Amino acid sequence: MSLGDKIRNFLGDDPKKLVDEILKGMKEEYGDIPFIAKSMSSQRPEAFIFNALQTLFILKRPKAVPQKTAELLAISAATAIGCEHCIDFHIRAAMRLGVSKDEIFDAIMVASLISQTSKLAVGLRKLERSSLSDSH
Repeated sequence: MSLGDKIRNFLGDDPKKLVDEILKGMKEEYGDIPFIAKSMSSQRPEAFIFNALQTLFILKRPKAVPQKTAELLAISAATAIGCEHCIDFHIRAAMRLGVSKDEIFDAIMVASLISQTSKLAVGLRKLERSSLSDSH
């Protein structure tokens, strides 16, 4: 049996049924269905299913850190890259897990500091290189 056949067997004859089950679980767990899930599930249900599995194993069932920590990491990463919708979503998810506002605040502050520091490092290195080339 080819890999494609194995994947089709896993998805079943009607991936829509599995998609609906996943969306229902998201609604129950998160209180809402994320925009990305809505869009992917309607446009590319097969890709959505694998994306949902990835989310499950990385964020909802992390191997080495507690789920609360994984949500704080998600908040921190979303803050660092400036993804407002992600920040909103993961703050709600973290609070549902019992993460305190102070813990979330700290995660945002750490992310902001690292993001700011990385921008400063790039800018200052560029300035330094520019200054060195101007002096020659």
